[in-house]
Amino acid sequence: MTKFTSICVAVFILSLVPSIGQGLFYWPQTSPAEGGTVNSSIASKAEDAIVEHYQAVPAPGYVFDSWSLYPRGEHDESLYVHTYDPRLFYTQELKPITAHFVKADTVAEPSEKDLEIRRKGSNQMELTVFSKPGVAYKLYGSMNMLDWSALGVRQGNGQEQVWTLPMRQGGNGYFRVVKADNVEDLESAVFGELSFQGVPEFAGNRASAWVRLWEYDPRIADKGADLFAEQIIEEIPVGPGLKRFRFELGDKLKANPNRNYYITAAIYEKGRVGDVNARIYFLDGFNRVDLPSEFSGSFKRLK
Repeated sequence: MTKFTSICVAVFILSLVPSIGQGLFYWPQTSPAEGGTVNSSIASKAEDAIVEHYQAVPAPGYVFDSWSLYPRGEHDESLYVHTYDPRLFYTQELKPITAHFVKADTVAEPSEKDLEIRRKGSNQMELTVFSKPGVAYKLYGSMNMLDWSALGVRQGNGQEQVWTLPMRQGGNGYFRVVKADNVEDLESAVFGELSFQGVPEFAGNRASAWVRLWEYDPRIADKGADLFAEQIIEEIPVGPGLKRFRFELGDKLKANPNRNYYITAAIYEKGRVGDVNARIYFLDGFNRVDLPSEFSGSFKRLK
């Protein structure tokens, strides 16, 4: 039987200018008031990103339980890292972030974590699932908790399973992990193999691939395609010789029989996914696919 675990993570929340008097995005508070304190600080500042740290510090006899985020969402690590773009518009009402504490003598020993999310670089994030042998895992992402897209399938082996994903600036990011007895129960919309011819000047280097699946209505000529699913594949060797890597995209159950689908893909210098000036290979042509199906293609070199 398939089991569902829902994980909601607010990656970016467009809701507040820095709190008056603090210079911070959120207004930190605690519950109960005597349960502890919050140490808040600005970890780094850049033109397009401000990184803030909110550290929950329990009082004697208490332990940290969770954060409540405005307008919704939870976080279960005592250090909450919030990143936002100061160039965007935010409303001026105060937006609280609440650290919840509980009495230490009422808490059982914590169980092993199921999932962890961390920022990687300026435009990527890593989502890690602590897998169990004999269990298959499928990761979904959503911007609104209504429309979900599959981000990949992994077979559990007792080790960490890591997905590298692009940061979604200017909105919320929610993730859901679905568990099943085998990978076949979690078949993707399209999967396959992509290849390219590596060159000597890139010997010893590694790159990242960004593969995207697009959906469009063939009956409407003046409407653009919508993103159906995407995947970033990290640590691709780009030295001399023929190179291959596998990919998988989307949920076959979400496919619309009245829509058409096509794939785009590019390989970027490592750590620069999405930067058009960092592309070194691209998937040429219009690559339409049926869902579900298997697809294979070859990249062309740009530089």
